[in-house]
Amino acid sequence: MSKQSRSVQSREAAKQASREALVRAAMELFPEQGLDVSLDDICAHAGYTRGAFYVHFKNRDELTLEVMSRVGQEWLDSIFGDEDSDGDLLTLMQRFLGELVGGTYPLTKAGGMRPYQLLDACARSPRIHERYLEFVRDSIRRLALYVVNSQKKRHIKADLDAEQLASILIAVVIGTHTLYDLDYPMDLARTSATLLQLLR
Repeated sequence: MSKQSRSVQSREAAKQASREALVRAAMELFPEQGLDVSLDDICAHAGYTRGAFYVHFKNRDELTLEVMSRVGQEWLDSIFGDEDSDGDLLTLMQRFLGELVGGTYPLTKAGGMRPYQLLDACARSPRIHERYLEFVRDSIRRLALYVVNSQKKRHIKADLDAEQLASILIAVVIGTHTLYDLDYPMDLARTSATLLQLLR
């Protein structure tokens, strides 16, 4: 390999490293300070200047989109697991409640990315809005598989439309984490049990 080729590779590696450092800094600061943390704080935390930031991102929304994509996809993969599994709604609901109460669900005070901040970002940025809708659609698709599994196990009514029920459940989840974020007193275990009773 020529000296020039090595130099190009080195520059590219350094560029990728700076981008990754900025994304990681945002991923660490968003849970502590919310989505409104200053770009200066993000750059300082990453060890780079604003100039380096603008090499990679046109604005804050582009960085938010990147963080949202990573965190959201990792969380969805974690909560839904393997699509070939025979997991059912009860198991999934218990897993979700554990993450919500434990603070590992991203859209809570403990998780750092508050629901109202995400909706504000969606209103400001068409790309963030579309990415959020992609997460919703993917969640409905994956949740529908759990509905079908629960129907096969005769845990819930077999005549319910799986995709429609999944859509309703996602709406319930979004409402639940919003109320939880507002400190509305909720007995999450009883709410879940009541919901499952309705579906049986």
